[in-house]
Amino acid sequence: MFWADQFDEDRVCLLAPEGRLSRSDLINLADRLRGLAARGVSQVVVDTRGVEHWDFRGLGFLADAADHRRRIGISTAVITPNPYLRDIAAVAGVSGRLEFYDDVRWTGEFRPVLVPDLEEDDEPRRAIAP
Repeated sequence: MFWADQFDEDRVCLLAPEGRLSRSDLINLADRLRGLAARGVSQVVVDTRGVEHWDFRGLGFLADAADHRRRIGISTAVITPNPYLRDIAAVAGVSGRLEFYDDVRWTGEFRPVLVPDLEEDDEPRRAIAP
């Protein structure tokens, strides 16, 4: 799994997991969303365009984290144009609890940077940065 964290001056963060997300990957993502809320990050975009599959058993944790963020007045957008992923969310019973969008439009310019993937092998991975 790959994480790309990018913040801007307006407290927006991009998380871009890739590949197949296991239950533990989704729990990690949920923990990350709660941690970002605690740090005052008011907007998070979870870009799943690079995700091939997510384990339905972990989606409840993700929805719980999104609910927590919503209750304290901060947003979490999930970019999920893939109907397969949306179908899995529907079967898991969480599609109404996640804010799904088909695409994201950036107003600034971004460039690739390297960030460590601390969940796997500490090998730097490509991320998007301004």
